[in-house]
Amino acid sequence: MTPDAPAAAPPPPPPPPRAILKVLALHGFSQDAHTFRGKLGAVRKALKSTCELTFLDAPHSVEGAFDDDASAPSTSQSRAWFTSGENARCGARKASDEGWTRPAVSTSYVGFEETVALVRDALAANGGEFDGIIAFSQGSTAAVALLAAIPELRRAKFVALVAGFSPRDEDMLASIQNAAPFTTPSLHIHGDADALVTRERVRELAEFFNAPEFFFHEGAHGIPTSAAKRLKQFVNDFGHRAER
Repeated sequence: MTPDAPAAAPPPPPPPPRAILKVLALHGFSQDAHTFRGKLGAVRKALKSTCELTFLDAPHSVEGAFDDDASAPSTSQSRAWFTSGENARCGARKASDEGWTRPAVSTSYVGFEETVALVRDALAANGGEFDGIIAFSQGSTAAVALLAAIPELRRAKFVALVAGFSPRDEDMLASIQNAAPFTTPSLHIHGDADALVTRERVRELAEFFNAPEFFFHEGAHGIPTSAAKRLKQFVNDFGHRAER
């Protein structure tokens, strides 16, 4: 009589589910949280199983800065993380006003302190940390300045910056330089046909990070659907890394 075969070993238990990553989302100049959420549609779909995005409205209204603001949905607002000191001095409120200076080319920023206070409050409401930051244009520049101003944000596991430009305001630049280099993994996304932000300024912003990665696309000043796949890969690479 043959002995019974040994019982098969039970299968290993499945790995525990990964925690949902809490990500801060910062819109561009003359956008708001509602607008940015829409523009990130493909990205949100790609990250829906891994990330929970917190969209903030910037503290400063720039309503009417552009003529096409009137055609924007009534649920949207035009807001900014900082405004141009040149505009404050000459009284320009619209792009068509004489002397109006777009923040991307301004050398004097006004009101960033309010942004720091706003993000500190959001950070406290979120348990004291965000796992990542995704930002666009002026929001990307603000994100790097926020890393300098709020040390707790540097615990983020990744930063993804779309069409971000290096600041020209001396105070903001000095603050970032004093805190850099940042060890937070960063991905910098930029379009070959971007007429508003140059590749040079994108690279200058990236130099504040230890090991920046880049994704260049053929599009203009925006967030193409092609970026969603690269962003998902980037978040998977760094979003669940062990704490440093």
